[in-house]
Amino acid sequence: MNQNNRPKQAINFSKQEPQPPSSIQERTRGKLFFTFLLLALFALSCGAGIGFRFLYHMHKTLPSPKELGDIQPSLVSKVLASDSAVIHEFSIERRFWIQLKEIPPDLQHAVVAIEDRRFYDHWGIDFKRIMGAMVVNFVRGKYAQGASTITQQLARNVYLTSRQSLIRKVREAMTAVQIESYYTKDEILELYLNMAYLGAGCYGVEAASQRYFSKSTRDMTLNECAVLAGCIQLPERYRPDRVKNIKRVRGRRNTVIRAMKKMGFINADAASLVFQDTIPANPQVPVSKRAPYFVEMVRQYMEKKYGEYQLYNGGLTICTTLDPVAQDSTDKAVAYYLDSLQRRTNRLFLDSTKAYKTLDITKIHYLNNFDSIYTAHKDEYKDLPDSMRLRIVQASVVALDVKTGAIRVLTGGRDFSESKFNRAIQAKRQPGSAFKPFVYTVAIDNGYTPATMVMDQPITLETPEGVWRPENYDHEFSGPVSVRDALKKSINLVAIQVLQDIGAENVITYARKAGLKNRLNPVPALAIGACEVTNLEITSAFSIYPNYGWQATPYCIEKIYDRNGRLLQEHVPETKQVLSPQTAYIMTSMLTTVIKAGTGASIGRRGFMHPAGGKTGTTNGYSDAWFVGFTPYIACGVWVGVDERRSMGSGVTGARGAIPTWVKAMKALHRNLRAKGFGQPSGIITERVCNKEHKIATRYCPDVYIEIFKTDHMLDTCDVHVLRRSTKKKDIRERFRTYKRKPADKNRKRTLIF
Repeated sequence: MNQNNRPKQAINFSKQEPQPPSSIQERTRGKLFFTFLLLALFALSCGAGIGFRFLYHMHKTLPSPKELGDIQPSLVSKVLASDSAVIHEFSIERRFWIQLKEIPPDLQHAVVAIEDRRFYDHWGIDFKRIMGAMVVNFVRGKYAQGASTITQQLARNVYLTSRQSLIRKVREAMTAVQIESYYTKDEILELYLNMAYLGAGCYGVEAASQRYFSKSTRDMTLNECAVLAGCIQLPERYRPDRVKNIKRVRGRRNTVIRAMKKMGFINADAASLVFQDTIPANPQVPVSKRAPYFVEMVRQYMEKKYGEYQLYNGGLTICTTLDPVAQDSTDKAVAYYLDSLQRRTNRLFLDSTKAYKTLDITKIHYLNNFDSIYTAHKDEYKDLPDSMRLRIVQASVVALDVKTGAIRVLTGGRDFSESKFNRAIQAKRQPGSAFKPFVYTVAIDNGYTPATMVMDQPITLETPEGVWRPENYDHEFSGPVSVRDALKKSINLVAIQVLQDIGAENVITYARKAGLKNRLNPVPALAIGACEVTNLEITSAFSIYPNYGWQATPYCIEKIYDRNGRLLQEHVPETKQVLSPQTAYIMTSMLTTVIKAGTGASIGRRGFMHPAGGKTGTTNGYSDAWFVGFTPYIACGVWVGVDERRSMGSGVTGARGAIPTWVKAMKALHRNLRAKGFGQPSGIITERVCNKEHKIATRYCPDVYIEIFKTDHMLDTCDVHVLRRSTKKKDIRERFRTYKRKPADKNRKRTLIF
């Protein structure tokens, strides 16, 4: 079919009616609203999802139930002396825990009134306070008011940091809610009052009360409570021990009092009285760092056994053996007498260097102003072979309870801040004649008696180093001398001969049993102290004599308690028997003679009157001066010398260098002890000895003295001063009378108390 002939379709050209404009706009707005609604819902759902995810992850970072239930704040560990005085504190944060029932209600009310008025009403977060703070901050255009509750502050103090951030604030709020669900309000307040920082390095109200008012929190007044509560906001700005803070502190205190009055905690009269009162401030004197060498020994022990964290954060109470009064007296004596000895070494320095000539001043002027002149020119002496660094006189002192081994005094040097080296337990020095008692101890155990005679005469010995001709201190010889007198006068040649007779190896064995652990060579010079000992070792060894042959292991800590008062450790004395009671008693008797009439005779002249024994010691060149002595209660050793083993000057013997300090220490140690003698054990007998024949005296011996012996180590009886046989009637009667018991027989059984 021809397309041209195809029938045409009908087309409707009719027009639609036009829409009004308002209707179109309404539909458009509806679509936009619906679109925005969908977008808003989508955004909210996304935000909710993100928020939920954020809160979920935040929740996972919150404290676990175990952490919430086991808050262990850092507490001060205290070191107590034997009289319970605090001698040192170990801490990172200075805090002492105190229970809420011991905290005055005024302080509790003051803190609640100024820090969180609705504390007892909210559940960790105070929304009303938050809104109020937002308004105040908006009006003032800056951060002017916080909204953290006490619980939130506690959360921050325990689990978080003070760093400002939104995330930290969210965690703080969530943690506060956790805390509120776990603890009661009173428990939260107790934690808060013990955790808050209050300035001057003090954490918690107890540490702050001690620091600012020199009293416990239990004894604080309303005025003091208001001042302390005011510190919480800005501790360093409101601490009352600074004069520049007083005006600010007064204003802050008055603000606290007004808040307490507004909440009904106090009435108008009480508030008025506080307003009129001055700012209380009685700053505590910082804990004195007494006995620093002793405390350092305690620190090393505690760190080794309990760890550094426990020591500095655990709130331990460490009860030690230290006698603080005696320690103070000893330290003062060390400082005083070392100053005198230091002048001698200063003179030796000037003699060797002629330093005063290079400065064109007199020697006496340099000596009288030594410290200032030497300090000003010390760089000029640094290359000299001899300098004052090599001539600083030092000292160490150790005092032990002879029964228990408790260390009552320990000084390791003249100044802990200058040198931490503890010379009482670390310095190995030659004891000189202070070693002789160990030689005579072995001799007494091997047949010698105090009356045994030995010839004090020149001797020549062959040694690996060559020929040795030892001498006495005074370069003189006494001829025949008893063992007692040889020890009393510290005669070198007698001690060396006794050592040669009994064997150096035997002496070393005894010395080891007594606790001397350092170098002991079996050579003749061992008799006069050619070995090495520490002060603690030799003092402990001397404690055997007054303790009847028993030795107690030295120790410094009696008890240790944890933060809750639970006993962690208690010392049990460790003792061992080193000598027989008879040998120990005889040696004690011989050593008392040293103090009564020998090289230690100056002790009595210096006023120490307790029965005592001991021995001086001086080494070659006067580089070491010793005195080690004892009473029935205490053994005490004093060493004085120069670390570099330089001479302290001619004449600085044990008697001159060590005894003055020993007397000061022992006087203080015995201040509350009655004088008593050394009791005689069984197995000891007292006899008269002929002073000419050195045998047990008869009634005819013209010159006798009293001596003690072991019952199995007796001298022969004098066979010179005896009754000669005679046929004369008078002589026969006299001979007959010799068979009767005389007072001399009673003397044989007499007990001597030294």
